[in-house]
Amino acid sequence: MNNDVHSAVGSITFTVTQDMTAMLEGKTIHKVCSTYSLCYFAEVAARRAIEPYFEPNENAIGALVEIKHIQPAPVGAELTVNAAVNEVKGKKIICDITILCGAHTIATGKQIQIVLPDKDINALIENAYQNLAQRS
Repeated sequence: MNNDVHSAVGSITFTVTQDMTAMLEGKTIHKVCSTYSLCYFAEVAARRAIEPYFEPNENAIGALVEIKHIQPAPVGAELTVNAAVNEVKGKKIICDITILCGAHTIATGKQIQIVLPDKDINALIENAYQNLAQRS
């Protein structure tokens, strides 16, 4: 991981659609952007922040997404998710997340990714599949 990652930022802007609303077991609960959808876009923004700083044959895996949903955002609202690297602890990169609807903060949180060599990530994935096969 390139050391310049300490000042990295990433963002994504999207419009809330009906399929992003709060649903449980196929039933719409609230016609506003779900926390689940905010988590997805937090992951995207954090990945956009750190990916340019990977060394060759290096990648990252998500370890945590934490979102504090402050205000609802209706279908049709345009949201911007900002991720800023707050801390680097060895292979762990912690991003602060801020989600805005215009000038209003609708959510805050953090996202953590662990940077590893591709071969280590592939071994973890292969191990997960082997464990699944053994349980079947």
